[in-house]
Amino acid sequence: MTRKYKKKTIEQKELEKRDKNWANKVKLNFNNKCALCLETKYLNSHHIIPREIKEFRFWEINGIALCVKCHKFGLNSAHRNPLWFFMQLDKFYKLKIDYLKKKYAEYLGGHFNVKRRINTN
Repeated sequence: MTRKYKKKTIEQKELEKRDKNWANKVKLNFNNKCALCLETKYLNSHHIIPREIKEFRFWEINGIALCVKCHKFGLNSAHRNPLWFFMQLDKFYKLKIDYLKKKYAEYLGGHFNVKRRINTN
């Protein structure tokens, strides 16, 4: 039985390269330590504003270095408990979060600038 392998396009390869470069820079910005617990093993780079929002995907300031426990697997982790995670960010990285909130609000203002209709009937 033969398997069909999809060839990666040049664009996909370039995107992977940029993702890896971004992740390495984010970890370096946090001295290769988890920003929350200071663990040095099994580090991930986490997007604060989701990477699906392309305008912010490669901003280094939009990243934070997290160990796997703080990123995905701990009870209090960025993916399992986003409220806890954002409370930690607001506590320890207030300037960074305030800046990202401002930029995200500007982004939303430009993309969702819809006037509400008032029903006068």
